[in-house]
Amino acid sequence: MNVSVRSAPREDLGVRSWSTQDVEPHRALAYWCDSVCHAILELGVDCPAGEPFQARLEQCALGSTKLNFIQATAQNVVRTRRAISRSDTAVFHLLHLRSGQFELEHRSRPVVMHAGDCALLDSTEPHTVSCPVPTRCLVVQFPRPWLLAWLPEPEAIVGRVLRPQIGWSAALSAAVANLRPDDIDRLSLPRGVVAEQIAALLALAAGREAPQPSRRDHLQGRLVRSLHDRYHEPGLSPAMVALEHGISKRYLHFLFASSGTTFGEQLLRIRLDGARRLLSDERFADVPIGEIAARCGFAEPSHFARCYRRHFGAAPGAYRSALRRRSVPLAL
Repeated sequence: MNVSVRSAPREDLGVRSWSTQDVEPHRALAYWCDSVCHAILELGVDCPAGEPFQARLEQCALGSTKLNFIQATAQNVVRTRRAISRSDTAVFHLLHLRSGQFELEHRSRPVVMHAGDCALLDSTEPHTVSCPVPTRCLVVQFPRPWLLAWLPEPEAIVGRVLRPQIGWSAALSAAVANLRPDDIDRLSLPRGVVAEQIAALLALAAGREAPQPSRRDHLQGRLVRSLHDRYHEPGLSPAMVALEHGISKRYLHFLFASSGTTFGEQLLRIRLDGARRLLSDERFADVPIGEIAARCGFAEPSHFARCYRRHFGAAPGAYRSALRRRSVPLAL
């Protein structure tokens, strides 16, 4: 059964939310399933027979990543091969369990997760998450090409539980535990920078247990890193990056295509994320929009404005103005 899915926006924080409290109890599970498929990924969801089902999802952007804060009663979640075949998006999900228990099976590795544990899931492979008791969790969604810049072979740790008592996993768990919907706009660093810190902690938590990546995966990571390092160059081209890495332009395009993106798409995404970081940073509040565009590699301010509006849903000037209005305290 399909139900109408609408999110309740909280424009002050850039948070969207879905809750089963918005529908009749007998429609709760169907609404939740459609909401999750709409907001995160195509998944199958069921709950124990005869038990009332309740759930809530709050979602917001953190740079190139998405944060999904979920509370739900007992449920079973499955990512099937059929759903994967219908998807044209490759992402990784970092689960952080905040309360309750997960029984995770991914790559034929059955594991039990407890509060504080983290695990990385691959959307291109089947997996099951059973929640026998009510749970609270955070799901951080990483685009695959973006994460490759930090973790050369994320697949190496897929399905592995990262315990908060062990090494860098403790720092990773503590960092993501501090992310909450109501505090996103009070972070002392731009959101994109915080997202990069989480990716860096995930790479540290992966440690040396990960095998050496293949040459192709290693090269993909280097290419994305080059775009992060050089996105401020207005004339940056595939030929220039290919020459830097000693490969042909054709092979460069092949590597990006195998990651589900293109050179142009990835470069534009990085430039727009960089621009949003500057627009969100109070230290750059007096820098003109045109200068922001130039610092992020855009040759024409008008082209930058069109791309920004299309990607984020608001013009750069309007986005900055909205941030300023929220930062000014109301007169008593």
